[in-house]
Amino acid sequence: MNEKRFDIINYLPEEVISGKNNKKYILHKKEINNNLHLSYITDHGNNAKKEHILMLSRFISKSQETFEVLGLLQAEMGKTQNGCLVFANSEPKIINKILNWFEKEFDISKNDWKWYIAVNIKEDIDLNYKKEIENKLIDYWTKKTLLKIEQSHPKKVTYRKVKHTLLKDDYYGCLMIEFKNNLFSQIIKRFLNSAIYNMINENKENIKYFMRGVLAGEGTVESDLRCRKFRVHLSVTNLKEKALYVELFKLININAHNYPNDKVVVSKRKNNIELLNQRIMTLHPKKYAKFLNMMKNYPNIRKETNYFKGRGKNVWNKIPQEKINQILELYNSKITRVKDIAERVGVSIIKVNRVLKENNLGKRVIKTKESKRKEIAEFADIYKELSIGEIAKHFNTHRNVVQRSIQKYNIKRGNKSRCKIPEEKIQKIIELYKQNPAIKFSEISKKVGVSSSVIIRVRKEYNLGHLGYKYLIGCNNPNVNYQNTK
Repeated sequence: MNEKRFDIINYLPEEVISGKNNKKYILHKKEINNNLHLSYITDHGNNAKKEHILMLSRFISKSQETFEVLGLLQAEMGKTQNGCLVFANSEPKIINKILNWFEKEFDISKNDWKWYIAVNIKEDIDLNYKKEIENKLIDYWTKKTLLKIEQSHPKKVTYRKVKHTLLKDDYYGCLMIEFKNNLFSQIIKRFLNSAIYNMINENKENIKYFMRGVLAGEGTVESDLRCRKFRVHLSVTNLKEKALYVELFKLININAHNYPNDKVVVSKRKNNIELLNQRIMTLHPKKYAKFLNMMKNYPNIRKETNYFKGRGKNVWNKIPQEKINQILELYNSKITRVKDIAERVGVSIIKVNRVLKENNLGKRVIKTKESKRKEIAEFADIYKELSIGEIAKHFNTHRNVVQRSIQKYNIKRGNKSRCKIPEEKIQKIIELYKQNPAIKFSEISKKVGVSSSVIIRVRKEYNLGHLGYKYLIGCNNPNVNYQNTK
């Protein structure tokens, strides 16, 4: 076998399983210019026969991306022989990674995949609400992934048999993508199964990339500050796979524990630091963010690892100098639209912006001088009756600059100085609360002649909350024996 490539011919079955009865048919193979021409013939009614043909590239590159995808497929792809490939994930970037890899290595077009969305809520009987959440989910996935609306199944959203029907704001379900081809499905599953159990013979870098994919697909970050429990676990039911994962972790200097239930657990500071330094959790953005927050709970972790640097300094995926030069050349040739530059160079918009910022090009935010911030803060402290907008207009700057200046210099402002009602009305509101802590807003509004927003403001400014007047004000429980505060 070529050390730099996988040879697909080693994973071809001698017979293809097809039909409801799992009948086996001989697979015919030909090689033409490093491409495999594969075919098999199935029997049908009335002595009819049908030939199934598949053309594949013979070799797959042993790249970082390939091993990451193998890990993802191991974690999230269906393993049963059902005639199609099915992959599921809740992260659009991972879905796109799978689509791009199959197109690059096997020439499977992104347009050949079907998709639907699975959500962990009960189907609502309210048709308007159901339509609203389905439109939200479909819009999210069609914008974030490389798939089109025309590629969906007739039923675009499927539901679970659970009790709740409310869709959380930041929850978009799980996207299921399918590629239907019986022979290709069997080849990929054979290849995956063989590659995984031979992973132990790969070098450390490839093992690291593979485990990065597995953790992105199946890994869970557990962080409990009260119990000081910081760990990452894989949910695995197959005992052989559990033992393999523990051994693979060991080969990359991480001690994982094979728990009696369905978990392989990485815990303890030393092992978690290895996950951090080897960047094994980076493939799934949300899991990576949660993992970083977990690691920050360790004392002195910044000094020990030198990992948590200032914003923009931990740039691991810096683009080559050749592409940086291309970006600068395009920008200087009057192509200033960032999206156009990104498409031409073949990098993300974020990376183009980063290069332009480093070279002081493009639209840059002008930072406010510290002397002006101090002046704004002092002005806001003196003229408390002015609103944020009025101060911003006075200094010809943005509202956010004023707010940040006030916050930085710890200037205490509030609504008290701009309260338009007379002092006698404020005192009357306070007196009413002293007389009857359970008094309603509507009664105060009638007696004093003010709105409920004014009452709320007075309560806030004069500390008439739950702790005001020795727990007297703000408690509407009729069973409470109020203290005499007079």
